[in-house]
Amino acid sequence: RVGLFEVANGGTLFLDEIGELPKSMQAKLLRVLESGEIRRVGDNESFKVDVRVVCATHRQLEEMVQADEFREDLMFRINTFEIMLPTLRERLDDIPELACHMFRRFRKSNLPDERLFSPEAIAALQAHVWPGNVRELANVIEHACILCDEPPIAPEHLPSRFASRQLRPQLAALGPMSLRELELKAIHESLERHHGNKAKAADELGVSLKTLYNKLNQTGALEKSA
Repeated sequence: RVGLFEVANGGTLFLDEIGELPKSMQAKLLRVLESGEIRRVGDNESFKVDVRVVCATHRQLEEMVQADEFREDLMFRINTFEIMLPTLRERLDDIPELACHMFRRFRKSNLPDERLFSPEAIAALQAHVWPGNVRELANVIEHACILCDEPPIAPEHLPSRFASRQLRPQLAALGPMSLRELELKAIHESLERHHGNKAKAADELGVSLKTLYNKLNQTGALEKSA
């Protein structure tokens, strides 16, 4: 059976959420990266492949190494060149362009970008904390496209967590908070709306259930949310 490395031979293989890879698989990946050789399942012969590997993760691999959740040798092997991408909440000016791009993924429209969303909808999107980053934004835009017959998308087409919410004044009233505290607040609000149902909260936030558990574990809030 042809695997991903063989399919990507001579090109690039993108491994998303590398931090979620089980340690048993980490050892196998390291072996391939070190030797440049793979073997098909059920085959006895190995052969060389020429693949450039690009990895992505939202987790801190250094912390995972300290917690014995990620192999240090693999971390060094994949970290030849690192690109730090700011979270969506740190680049709110990108939201209008990203939202329009995602709109055109889900709906065909000949309208210019400035007519796809109302100013109020853009303001609501830019006021959100975005714990689920770009995946959550894609989830929100798809939701809005389903409810909106014709653009522009308005606040009422956004998920219920955006309804009647003026986050910037609320956040200002809260005083100084770290990004992690803001993220945790958004997660807890989602859990409250779904009566503690983590699967529904993860879906609303645009993250995987495992990612939600990881974020709660990182803050020691998992037991409190149970």
